Amino acid sequence: MKTKVAFICDETNHFLVRSMVAELREAGYDVDVYPMSTNAYGFISSEHGIFIIHMDGFSSDSGKFLGALEVVMGDKKKERRLYLIGTDENLRQASSCIEQTLVTHAFRRPVNMESVLKELSIINPSYSYDGSLKIADGMAQDSSRRTILIVDDDDIYLRTIESWFTDEYNVYTAASVTSALSLLKKARTDLLLLDYEMPLLSGLDFLRILRSEPATEKIPIIFLTAKDDKEIILEILKEGPTGYLLKTTAPILLKHYIRNFFEGKEFWWKDE
Repeated sequence: MKTKVAFICDETNHFLVRSMVAELREAGYDVDVYPMSTNAYGFISSEHGIFIIHMDGFSSDSGKFLGALEVVMGDKKKERRLYLIGTDENLRQASSCIEQTLVTHAFRRPVNMESVLKELSIINPSYSYDGSLKIADGMAQDSSRRTILIVDDDDIYLRTIESWFTDEYNVYTAASVTSALSLLKKARTDLLLLDYEMPLLSGLDFLRILRSEPATEKIPIIFLTAKDDKEIILEILKEGPTGYLLKTTAPILLKHYIRNFFEGKEFWWKDE
């Protein structure tokens, strides 16, 4: 049976919150997301064993929620753990609302989700951050080659496009955003080819996450997707990707576009 996690935050639809929730779910946990305005007393009879409070700020709702949650966490009949995520000031304010002996651990923002998962000790033994990462079979990494990371949840397409590029580049593939994030922490990436439609987090959410982190904000990102909807394209372009190509692009043309990109030549943002 999966451990139930209650993830409470001020902005339930914020892309960073969605990223954290996605990683928890990928690790095998049943996560429910609640706004800070939720009535905390409602958790008295719930089956949630882990409570994570992500404080984007500290408001009257934050104080009220933590004060009420003290009753929930103090129930000795159920084993529960409480984790707080916030700035130093957020955590200081929280300490005046809830007994600190009830807090299992407090994480200071900005927080590294991998560190959070390890600290929570909620990674299943069978779970690997690199479970869906793959380096092209039989290919040694060549430092003289450019490195491309392809992110797409369609395994068949992922293997197909991988085969188009292995003759010229080092190629990594990731079937999920969380796996791609793990790889980016470990390997140099010269270009990221990104699908738009993926489970849990969209390619657009992933782009925003990468642009918000100093270590990844300058990685070139080209969307490679089946989406040819004008509104979606315009929404993506507002975030400033390096380019936008369709999956229907012929392999020879796609390779030509990517080669031109690396050579600093004119790059067409979309296949007409």
